[in-house]
Amino acid sequence: MRPFGNLTTAMAFASSVTLASMTGAMAQEFPSRGIEFVAGYGPGGGHDTMLRTMARIIQDEKLVDASINVVNKPGGAGATSLGYLNSHEGDGHYLMAATSSFITTPLATDVGLNYKDFTPIARMGIDPTILVVNARSPIESLDDIVSSERVLNVAGGGRGQIEHLATLMVGDELGVELNFIPFQGDGEVATAVLSNQVDFAMINPGSVSEFIESGRVRAISISTEERAEAFPDLPTFREQGYDVVASVFRGVVAADGISDEAKAYLSDMVEKVQETEAWKTTYLEPNGVIPGYLGPDEFEAYLEETNALYTGMLERLGLLGG
Repeated sequence: MRPFGNLTTAMAFASSVTLASMTGAMAQEFPSRGIEFVAGYGPGGGHDTMLRTMARIIQDEKLVDASINVVNKPGGAGATSLGYLNSHEGDGHYLMAATSSFITTPLATDVGLNYKDFTPIARMGIDPTILVVNARSPIESLDDIVSSERVLNVAGGGRGQIEHLATLMVGDELGVELNFIPFQGDGEVATAVLSNQVDFAMINPGSVSEFIESGRVRAISISTEERAEAFPDLPTFREQGYDVVASVFRGVVAADGISDEAKAYLSDMVEKVQETEAWKTTYLEPNGVIPGYLGPDEFEAYLEETNALYTGMLERLGLLGG
């Protein structure tokens, strides 16, 4: 009977090993359900537009088999979505849009989280800032700003937003004092320039491109590292001898502690998205976003640099409270 007993034991052991292997394989399989895209602002906003475009391209191009569902978690300048994603720590089935508020909100407000509490997946592009003047303005170059005998008024988005930070950089680099005037949205900023309420503005190029084309507004410089394909004749600040690089990034992050398999899956998925022609024609070009893809490691380094920059700027403005 002993041989039979040994055989039974061996078979039982083999079965347990096989079962354990199968269980482990099932546990590692990703995705095991649909993937949720999380927008930190309401429908129609920048987060929502980017994610819904991505979802549509993934579906139309059949880039992955998993279903994609876009959900909106607005509130607290992105703080609500940060908390929501953080509550799914270790679960790779959630992908959240991340723009500059991903950095600035934790710095300005004590939300108990920051960029290090999430998994960087990719930077998908950047929104540059351009310096524009009314076409009838005597300002035709950055040197004209330097030689001004008075403090110039500058229009831009709200205090602490990228246009405000860019204005600080311009003032520092040009060695001049500038009076920043915050407006509610790019539409109001464009109106301020067109009506000569201000001397110049720092603004997203997509918001004034039609006025540039019609000759009502003159663009002086763009805040990218290199010239933008959409504005090939517009020189960068760096070209003109001033180290001003300031832009709003558009990327995606996952929850902290996700598996390597989930991270690789999400990274591969979004990389495929940004390689499609549809991404260029239905998202980048219509929204004035400049291509600027970065993979997980490069995006992580970029977030660290951006956090350091924003920390210094917000501290100068007295807005650092996180």
